[in-house]
Amino acid sequence: MKQSTKHSENTKDTSTLLSGPAAELIESMAIELGASPDEILEADGRLRGTVAMSRALVNAQHGLSLNEKRLMMTALRSIDSRKSPYQHGKADGYVSVRIKADEFAAVAALAPRGGEKQAAAAYQGMKDACASLLERKLSYVDGKKRVQLRWVWKATYHDGEAWAEICFSPDLTPHIFLLQRRFVSYQLEFARGLQSIYSWRLLELLMREKDRGILFITLDDLRTALEIPETYRFADIKRRVVEMAVSELNEKADLIIDWKGIKRGRAVYSLEFTFVENPQRRLSLETDA
Repeated sequence: MKQSTKHSENTKDTSTLLSGPAAELIESMAIELGASPDEILEADGRLRGTVAMSRALVNAQHGLSLNEKRLMMTALRSIDSRKSPYQHGKADGYVSVRIKADEFAAVAALAPRGGEKQAAAAYQGMKDACASLLERKLSYVDGKKRVQLRWVWKATYHDGEAWAEICFSPDLTPHIFLLQRRFVSYQLEFARGLQSIYSWRLLELLMREKDRGILFITLDDLRTALEIPETYRFADIKRRVVEMAVSELNEKADLIIDWKGIKRGRAVYSLEFTFVENPQRRLSLETDA
């Protein structure tokens, strides 16, 4: 894969939330970043930027709609996950980023300047995501605890100006800053134009194992991470989730993915995904450049 993050498969994730004085220190500092219009695309037309987060965050239930996911991941691509937020000062004390409608539209593979309908779809999609994002929570299991936290503490859409301001929840800070090990990163280009939240979440699980090119996951863990309805039997998961997501990622991402179910007795217990970078797409991009 294009970027490699080494990890041990069997090492327990130790990502934790900051509290007490550490949390208060976060509240005394902030960062305000954002990509300019010239920084949205690379020279070869690919979407610029990398998303990085802790493994605990990748494994969590995100609770986001597709447009909310687009907005949050566009915000994450605007920050440098290797650095500390403490070096950036701002009076209100939180980490905030600005996202322009052009950026959101690029992630959604819309063209704000390419037609009124697409422009309206981009603006309305970002506006709707801002309106609902404050209520969204993510959750993950840490030992015997189930941790829940909000993605943001404030989300503002500037009507008539076509940009939004996202203020990350302070509890999210240890999952998106100072990431030195046991984190997951991927180029946002991989998710460009995805039309299913299942596809996006499967992409992130695959990127968790991108140094090996193979993902083993139990059906229960897949159901949890992708927030698949409990009413879905395996036949439903296969048809409505896995096959659809793999097909979309094979078409739109830089990956070639194969998968199979692994049975325990007569029932499918886990799934195996193998994936490699698509050499034909890379060759096409290099030729076009």
